[in-house]
Amino acid sequence: MKDLQVEDVNELERQFLELIQFNINVQQAAYAKYYFDLRSAAEQHGLQLPVDTLDIKRAKKLEAYSQNEEFDKLADMAEAGPVKAMSLENLSKRRPSLAVIS
Repeated sequence: MKDLQVEDVNELERQFLELIQFNINVQQAAYAKYYFDLRSAAEQHGLQLPVDTLDIKRAKKLEAYSQNEEFDKLADMAEAGPVKAMSLENLSKRRPSLAVIS
């Protein structure tokens, strides 16, 4: 794992989320467990996690940004013309992405 660069892991994560169309659902109990475990680990190492919460205004702003990004991708594809074949890597660009926040 030493040879992995942060950028590579970020790219793999982005591709994975696009392939599953950002359709993720985490049970509240599991989210709370990992949230507090992460906070405890950060405190043990002298770090502090941000305490910003996701309010309605911020959620709508993020949703609008996401929709604009998706629209831009689809517009670019329309300009490029029809595609006869594509790899699985480009599959996520063909469908809109949805996020499930619970």
